[in-house]
Order: sequence, then structure tokens, then C-alpha cells
Amino acid sequence: MRPARLVYATLSSIVYPVFNAKLPAVEGLDYLPSSGGYIIACNHVDWLDGFYIAAAVGRHRGVPVHFLTQSNNYWWTTVAVQIPAARGLIVDSSVPQLQHGQVICNFPEGERNVSSQLLIGKTGTVRMAATAGVPVIPAGIACEVGRNMGQSLRFLFSSRRQVQLKFGAPLTFNVPPGGITAEWLKNETGRLMRAIAPLANKRFS
Repeated sequence: MRPARLVYATLSSIVYPVFNAKLPAVEGLDYLPSSGGYIIACNHVDWLDGFYIAAAVGRHRGVPVHFLTQSNNYWWTTVAVQIPAARGLIVDSSVPQLQHGQVICNFPEGERNVSSQLLIGKTGTVRMAATAGVPVIPAGIACEVGRNMGQSLRFLFSSRRQVQLKFGAPLTFNVPPGGITAEWLKNETGRLMRAIAPLANKRFS
């Protein structure tokens, strides 16, 4: 087994069950495609959101979830997709991976947000999906939020803290006849955020 796959196999068998224990009833798992690449677009509240999502998808579909990151701190997970130094190349670097069947999770808000209102989404998720020709699965996560990574880890091992995770029906974003425009990206990203909001128990205006 290749080293990267060995690390992921270890994570999925040892680490992910710890996260799955905090997910008593994940809703909408049947919306996850059984094959092919797709994007999971989720709100972002806690330091450990990505691990909960990866654990749920790994348990149900047996595939790794890849995350876009600017940091080199996550190389050990084997599921980090490095954001290029030139951010304009994110789509170019991600699309081939989606077309080869990888699953990428992105947080369209771009930062952790603990308020009851979703932030306006960044348009990269829709651009990637339209260019790659893959669906987007909206997702919502809600939990007691840690003030920092240390507190989030303490919550992880607390029997009183549960995490709510919901997946919604797939969304498709077909490139319009006139090509991708800024207005189309804004409107379609708004459609995506409106799909995420009820799954996350939040509002989006």
C-alpha cells in the first residue's frame, strides 16, 4: 500500500470512529453520490468541522474527502488539496481531481462563522463545479463551538456534546450559453447558500 493510502487507512480505522461517535444521526447520507467526483459545500463553525464531515462520508461511502487548504499543516491527512500561491489557479488545480473522481469539501463562507446568519458565499465552489461538470452536495453542521482548537478537542471527548450534520439534495451548475459571468456566479452562489442555510439551522438573506 502506498504511504499516503496507508496513512488514510489508519485515520479511517482509528481516528474517524471517534468523530463518528459524536454524530448520532447524520441526515441525507443517501444524497451522496455512490461514484464519481463531487463537491460538498458546508457552513463552517468549529475547528473540527472537516473531520466530522470526512468521518461521516468515509463511514457511509468509504472514500476520502479532500479539503482545500493554504496551510502545510494537513499533509499528514493525505486529503489536503493545496491552494496555489496564485489563488486564481484554484479552479485549474481542483477541476482535474474532481474529474478523476475525488470528493472535495469546501466552506463557501471562507471562514468560521458562529452567528445565526450565513455569510455571503465565495464563488469558487460554483465555478469549480460548473467547470468540472460535477454536482455540489449542500451540507449543514451545527454544534457547541470551541473557542479554540483545544476546547474543540475537549468537546470531542465529552459525552454531553453532540454534532448535527445534514446533507441536502445535489445541486447542478451548468455553464450558461454565454459562458460564466460574475453575475451568474453571484446568483448561483446565492442559490447554494440558500440550500445550506436550513441544513445548518441558519438564515441567509
